[in-house]
Order: sequence, then C-alpha cells, then structure tokens
Amino acid sequence: MNKVLKVIVISSIAVGIVAGGAFAQEKQNGHGGMAMKFDKIDANGDGFITQQEMTQHHAEKFAKKDTNGDGVLSKDEMRAAMTERMEKRLDHMFERKDKDNDGMLAQSEMNHKGDRMFKKLDTDSDGKISKEEAKKMRKHKKHAD
Repeated sequence: MNKVLKVIVISSIAVGIVAGGAFAQEKQNGHGGMAMKFDKIDANGDGFITQQEMTQHHAEKFAKKDTNGDGVLSKDEMRAAMTERMEKRLDHMFERKDKDNDGMLAQSEMNHKGDRMFKKLDTDSDGKISKEEAKKMRKHKKHAD
C-alpha cells in the first residue's frame, strides 16, 4: 500500500474513532444528545445530514486534533484529544453529581448504575439474575454494537 493511501486509511480510521466517541458521549450524557450533534453536523440547517456534511464534519474534527497540520494524527495528538475530552467529561460529571459542591463525590452522590443494570438484567422481576438472563443481555449487547 503506498504512503498516501496509508495516510488516508489511517486518517479515516482515526476520524471514525474520535467521531464515534463523540457520538457515544452525546448518547451517554443525555444532555442535548444526538439532536444537538445533529444540528451541528447539518451545516445548511435543512433538517438532513448529507454524506458531504458528514464528511466535512469529520474533516473539521480531524483538523482540530491534527495540531501540527501534517495530515495524520500522532499518538501524542490522539492522547491530547482524548485527555481533553475526558477532562471535559469529568468536569461535567462533577457539575451534575457534586450536590454539595465540595469538590468530592460521596457514594450517595454517585449515580447507581448497578441498580438500573440489575433491573434491566432481571427480566422476570424475581429479584435474582439467572445465567439465562445474563446471557440474553450479553447477546443483545453484541447485536447493539
């Protein structure tokens, strides 16, 4: 594979990873969600995202991360982008959960995902999770990915 093609392939993969993470974050945090991301990508505001708009959005995100402008993302550039994203997520989490604003999260302030997950897994509501119920969730999760 020639060098230019390698750069294009690697760049496309990196953009997909970074953009995919952004979509996942929007879905996870539930603040604005896909609608907010949709409006940002829909450059002409017509209510539709074209392939050209999606490509342009990915190119802009890639360019922002390519801090030295060489057309590829180094490990350091990816690390910096991921660190920035994680810091923003951490700050946002503290804004939402730190109810007493003491800069620390007590167990009572943490969202108990385990409780919600247990209810999801316990499909027959008997207060127990069987192996079958756990297997069904794993199969469902594989198909969702």
